[in-house]
Amino acid sequence: MSSHHFVKEGQEPALFILDNIAFRYAESLLEWVPLVMVADSVLESVLQWGIKIDVVLQSKHSIGLIEELIKDQGPVEILRCDNDHFVTIGLQYLAHNGFDAVNLLSVPDDIIFQEAEKSAHKLQVGIYSEQEKWSLISTGKFEKWMPAGSTLMIRGAEQLQTEGVVKKGENWQTMAPGIITFRADSAFWIGENP
Repeated sequence: MSSHHFVKEGQEPALFILDNIAFRYAESLLEWVPLVMVADSVLESVLQWGIKIDVVLQSKHSIGLIEELIKDQGPVEILRCDNDHFVTIGLQYLAHNGFDAVNLLSVPDDIIFQEAEKSAHKLQVGIYSEQEKWSLISTGKFEKWMPAGSTLMIRGAEQLQTEGVVKKGENWQTMAPGIITFRADSAFWIGENP
């Protein structure tokens, strides 16, 4: 039996790099050669990874500087945007171009979470940082097998119903190995340690 997998172009989640995160956290996300989108504020450090960049969001640097930095990358699309909306523009670009999932490499803040939530009806969103991985649960239900003692973080859930976990301070912890469940009336974020 063959272990080869065939992934059509655009089926793998795009990788949208917003912050300076160590390459080792991006490595597994690059396995299927996704479309790579980079904010210009981190372009120079991402270029040092030696990967192909497909789209650069221009908000801080001049077009001339970006073109100079990516001259060996071609072709690269440059999207012009202002500082306040570059996350939204990047997510809209991906949804418009047929992507249904994106992994953001970012230190998440309220703005990142809010902008990602606005795209939840079009994109499945994951946010990866060096400390944690966040998944937007747009269906309001999360189920996963987890080992005992695993810690989970929840953001944005009201009227949460749970199975297999107990509240420990601000977080949740699994009681025993097995399937855990979180249910809410609306979309919420679940965070795990990578």
